[in-house]
Amino acid sequence: MSSEFTVNIIDGNSASVKVLHLTGELDEVSMEQLKTQLDPLLADASVLKFIFDLTDLEFINSKGIGYIVSVHTHLSKDGRTMMLANANQEVMDVISLVGLTNIIPYHATLDEALGK
Repeated sequence: MSSEFTVNIIDGNSASVKVLHLTGELDEVSMEQLKTQLDPLLADASVLKFIFDLTDLEFINSKGIGYIVSVHTHLSKDGRTMMLANANQEVMDVISLVGLTNIIPYHATLDEALGK
Protein backbone atom coordinates (compact mmCIF):
# COMPACT_ATOMS: atom_id res chain seq x y z
CA MET A 1 0.00 0.00 0.00
CA SER A 2 1.71 3.16 -1.13
CA SER A 3 1.23 6.60 0.29
CA GLU A 4 -0.19 9.31 -1.90
CA PHE A 5 2.60 11.31 -3.47
CA THR A 6 2.43 15.08 -3.17
CA VAL A 7 4.74 17.96 -4.05
CA ASN A 8 4.40 21.24 -2.20
CA ILE A 9 6.50 24.01 -3.72
CA ILE A 10 7.25 27.13 -1.69
CA ASP A 11 9.67 30.02 -1.96
CA GLY A 12 12.83 29.59 0.07
CA ASN A 13 14.58 32.64 1.50
CA SER A 14 13.95 34.48 -1.80
CA ALA A 15 11.88 34.08 -4.96
CA SER A 16 14.92 32.68 -6.77
CA VAL A 17 15.00 29.73 -4.33
CA LYS A 18 12.31 27.06 -4.50
CA VAL A 19 11.78 24.39 -1.86
CA LEU A 20 10.08 21.23 -3.09
CA HIS A 21 8.60 19.32 -0.18
CA LEU A 22 8.09 15.73 -1.35
CA THR A 23 5.68 13.46 0.51
CA GLY A 24 5.02 9.77 -0.04
CA GLU A 25 6.78 7.56 -2.58
CA LEU A 26 8.78 8.73 -5.59
CA ASP A 27 8.60 6.10 -8.33
CA GLU A 28 7.73 5.92 -12.04
CA VAL A 29 4.06 6.70 -11.38
CA SER A 30 4.53 9.68 -9.07
CA MET A 31 7.47 10.97 -11.12
CA GLU A 32 5.03 12.22 -13.78
CA GLN A 33 3.29 14.35 -11.16
CA LEU A 34 6.64 15.77 -10.02
CA LYS A 35 7.62 16.52 -13.65
CA THR A 36 4.33 18.33 -14.26
CA GLN A 37 4.89 20.61 -11.27
CA LEU A 38 8.63 21.04 -11.74
CA ASP A 39 8.85 21.66 -15.51
CA PRO A 40 7.52 25.26 -15.37
CA LEU A 41 10.09 26.09 -12.67
CA LEU A 42 12.90 24.48 -14.65
CA ALA A 43 11.91 26.68 -17.59
CA ASP A 44 12.01 29.80 -15.38
CA ALA A 45 15.59 31.12 -15.50
CA SER A 46 14.92 33.41 -12.51
CA VAL A 47 14.82 30.34 -10.23
CA LEU A 48 18.48 29.77 -9.39
CA LYS A 49 18.33 27.18 -6.62
CA PHE A 50 16.14 24.14 -5.99
CA ILE A 51 16.04 22.42 -2.61
CA PHE A 52 14.37 19.03 -2.48
CA ASP A 53 13.06 18.68 1.09
CA LEU A 54 12.86 14.92 1.66
CA THR A 55 11.49 15.06 5.23
CA ASP A 56 8.27 13.19 4.34
CA LEU A 57 9.54 11.15 1.40
CA GLU A 58 9.03 7.52 2.45
CA PHE A 59 10.49 5.74 -0.58
CA ILE A 60 12.47 6.42 -3.74
CA ASN A 61 13.33 3.92 -6.46
CA SER A 62 15.83 3.95 -9.32
CA LYS A 63 13.44 5.83 -11.62
CA GLY A 64 13.05 8.57 -9.00
CA ILE A 65 16.83 8.71 -8.51
CA GLY A 66 17.32 8.90 -12.28
CA TYR A 67 14.88 11.78 -12.58
CA ILE A 68 16.56 13.72 -9.76
CA VAL A 69 19.95 13.23 -11.47
CA SER A 70 18.52 14.47 -14.79
CA VAL A 71 17.11 17.58 -13.08
CA HIS A 72 20.49 18.20 -11.45
CA THR A 73 22.27 17.83 -14.81
CA HIS A 74 19.82 20.22 -16.49
CA LEU A 75 20.29 22.83 -13.75
CA SER A 76 24.09 22.48 -13.71
CA LYS A 77 24.27 23.21 -17.44
CA ASP A 78 22.44 26.48 -16.76
CA GLY A 79 24.68 27.38 -13.81
CA ARG A 80 21.84 26.78 -11.36
CA THR A 81 22.01 24.64 -8.23
CA MET A 82 20.09 21.86 -6.58
CA MET A 83 20.32 20.46 -3.08
CA LEU A 84 18.77 17.62 -1.14
CA ALA A 85 17.79 18.03 2.50
CA ASN A 86 16.46 16.18 5.49
CA ALA A 87 15.99 12.59 4.23
CA ASN A 88 14.78 9.87 6.59
CA GLN A 89 17.12 6.92 7.18
CA GLU A 90 15.56 4.64 4.54
CA VAL A 91 15.70 7.26 1.79
CA MET A 92 19.17 8.37 2.93
CA ASP A 93 20.40 4.77 2.68
CA VAL A 94 19.23 4.59 -0.93
CA ILE A 95 20.62 7.96 -2.03
CA SER A 96 23.93 7.24 -0.29
CA LEU A 97 24.16 3.75 -1.78
CA VAL A 98 23.84 5.03 -5.34
CA GLY A 99 26.28 7.87 -4.64
CA LEU A 100 23.76 10.67 -5.13
CA THR A 101 25.23 12.64 -2.23
CA ASN A 102 28.56 12.70 -4.10
CA ILE A 103 26.89 14.50 -7.02
CA ILE A 104 24.24 16.66 -5.35
CA PRO A 105 24.93 18.59 -2.13
CA TYR A 106 23.04 17.14 0.84
CA HIS A 107 22.12 18.98 4.05
CA ALA A 108 20.78 17.42 7.23
CA THR A 109 18.18 20.17 7.70
CA LEU A 110 16.23 22.50 5.47
CA ASP A 111 17.54 25.53 7.39
CA GLU A 112 21.08 24.39 6.65
CA ALA A 113 20.26 24.07 2.93
CA LEU A 114 18.76 27.56 3.00
CA GLY A 115 21.93 28.86 4.65
CA LYS A 116 20.14 29.96 7.83
